[in-house]
Amino acid sequence: MAGMLELHDLSKHFGGNQVFDGINFEVKKGEVYGVIGTNGSGKTTIFNIICGIYKPDGGTVIFDGEDITGMSPWQLGRKGIGRCFQLVKPFQSLTPLENIRVARASAGKYSDGVHMDIDEIIEFANLRDKLNVPTSELSLPDKKNVEIARALACNPKMVLFDEVSCGLSGQEIGQRMEMMRELANRGITIVVIEHIMTFIKEICDRVAVLHAGSLIAEGKPEDVAKDPKVINAYLGGRTL
Repeated sequence: MAGMLELHDLSKHFGGNQVFDGINFEVKKGEVYGVIGTNGSGKTTIFNIICGIYKPDGGTVIFDGEDITGMSPWQLGRKGIGRCFQLVKPFQSLTPLENIRVARASAGKYSDGVHMDIDEIIEFANLRDKLNVPTSELSLPDKKNVEIARALACNPKMVLFDEVSCGLSGQEIGQRMEMMRELANRGITIVVIEHIMTFIKEICDRVAVLHAGSLIAEGKPEDVAKDPKVINAYLGGRTL
């Protein structure tokens, strides 16, 4: 498989705090790629750099063969990068349908990624009976569904999921996993940050592990979970 996302020697600091340095990994087209690590290891910061919220202090980000380092979030949305946040960020005053339409109008008409009709997105995200309810009045799982719907309305080539299991029940987590599998089957590349290792082992083709500002392991989840560096740094000396 060809590369969809490449990080080359990526580094970032805030003031005197070095978040990470020399991060290198490649996500292949159509795969589900996991990013795990200890708190403060830079997982969400990497997502923010990929999406244009932060600029790296060093290194480059390549998306679908193009150097996108330092581009703005609206430019990257139009290139086919979608994102679902850990702390949900749909437009609270808009209904789910209005959120979807805004995403389609602002980014979806420019990206040549995977296209789903608005009606298909509504069904996929389980929003049919909530279309005209203000998003602020929805439950957390439904708000997360609105975020997924907004990402899909952008005709994405890749979607970044930041700890989608946070605040959800076991059944709801299982539903999110099925959604990710279906999106990957449709040709959308998935990159997911998650702290639940069993989630990563079940859903991901490969996984990268961050610790103390470095990438300490990368590979298949079952192999990474056995790596002594990962066991000591991330799993506290326990094996799964």
